[in-house]
Amino acid sequence: MINAALWMVLGAVAARAQETTPEAVTRTPDTPQAEVVTPDVPQADVAASPPVDATGGADPATAGPVLAPEVPDDVITEPAGKPPSKFVWGGIAVPLVNYNTTDGLGFGAGFQIFDRKRGLEHGYQDLLTFDTFWTTRGTYTSNFLQYERRGKQMIVARLAYRMWSDMLYVGHGGAQVSVRDDPKESAGNFVAGPSLLANAILPIPKTPVQVWVQAYVRQTTVRAKVGGLLDKEQPYGAHGGWNFDFSAGVAIQETDRWPMAQRGVRFEASVRGGATAVDGKLSPIVGTNVELMGWWPVAGEWLVIGGRTLFDKTWGERPFFEGEWLGGQYRDESAYEQMLTGYGRSRPRGDGVFATMFEVRPKLGHVSHPFWDLGFYLSVFAETGFLFDGDKPGPQMPSVGVAPDLLWQGAIELRPFVSWGWMSDTLGGQRTPDMQVGISLLGPL
Repeated sequence: MINAALWMVLGAVAARAQETTPEAVTRTPDTPQAEVVTPDVPQADVAASPPVDATGGADPATAGPVLAPEVPDDVITEPAGKPPSKFVWGGIAVPLVNYNTTDGLGFGAGFQIFDRKRGLEHGYQDLLTFDTFWTTRGTYTSNFLQYERRGKQMIVARLAYRMWSDMLYVGHGGAQVSVRDDPKESAGNFVAGPSLLANAILPIPKTPVQVWVQAYVRQTTVRAKVGGLLDKEQPYGAHGGWNFDFSAGVAIQETDRWPMAQRGVRFEASVRGGATAVDGKLSPIVGTNVELMGWWPVAGEWLVIGGRTLFDKTWGERPFFEGEWLGGQYRDESAYEQMLTGYGRSRPRGDGVFATMFEVRPKLGHVSHPFWDLGFYLSVFAETGFLFDGDKPGPQMPSVGVAPDLLWQGAIELRPFVSWGWMSDTLGGQRTPDMQVGISLLGPL
């Protein structure tokens, strides 16, 4: 997922190098990225909202699609009297590398095929992305195939398959999520299955507003370790099942650039309704997702501050295996890569999350070169959040961290991070700092 964004960006870089010709059409600025990634929380740290895991779990395959910019109308339609520009097909392959405290080291690859008008630096008409990612421990793998169509209306369709063996289970939200993991409790847990997501997006002309609808379905197979915490608690969905829902919402995107905005805001609000079929019983569920993020330059590009607030909540019987997902336009697996980075990859379990994040990002320097175009930054972030168990918010979960950022070609961000959360060895026990480390390909907010 996070990788999806990476390929799209690399595709743009590659296409730029090979498609510039005298008959190029007028270049247009980047359309704000439809999805903004929040601080990486070790891949499963929850709270997609605030800062966090700057990378921790940036699981390429779990990152959640980041849409390529829309093809502008003035590029699709040629001025009268001029021959239409030809669409050019291109492609790119990108190696994937990721690390987080929970899953360890992982490798994969991403592939893209796209077409756009000759000479157009930004924007696609059609984009096909394939991503595969595997951890060296063999405990996690993620694969997805995604198609995007850009124009006056946009569509996105994604088919994915994920498998997690020895899956850490830390309870279904509430106070349990602040207790340190015991690997022995989870060794043997198995969760796997396919999912399908489809989005239809309607940009409102001459405004930063988008209206969208989404359909989502997921089948999950679950096998709990006999005698482990998952087996003992038997949360809803412990035997697997089907989950589906429909969402609708509105998004406003006014940030100045991607992936590291310097000014502007992004707002999104949506509602969803669906059901889960478990053990022969159909249980309805409704939910809402609201998030606001913004960036403000204090000293131009040399010092930027950012903030994010997120509220995601469901009502009804929600299966534990859906606790890793947040709602929203692209149902980004934020829990896997950003949010509450100080608490590890398996923290996003529960019926909802409320979280806020704050980041200070000074620029350290810049090297300009046709290929080695590098920007050097430092990110210092803090966040706090609550993971719900039903309507109970659970304990406050503060997190702080620091991450050096390397931005290549103004498009690809490498972000190793260190963050701390406060956890206890027993339920209700004294909480002490716990460190998480990781590397991600996208930044905090």
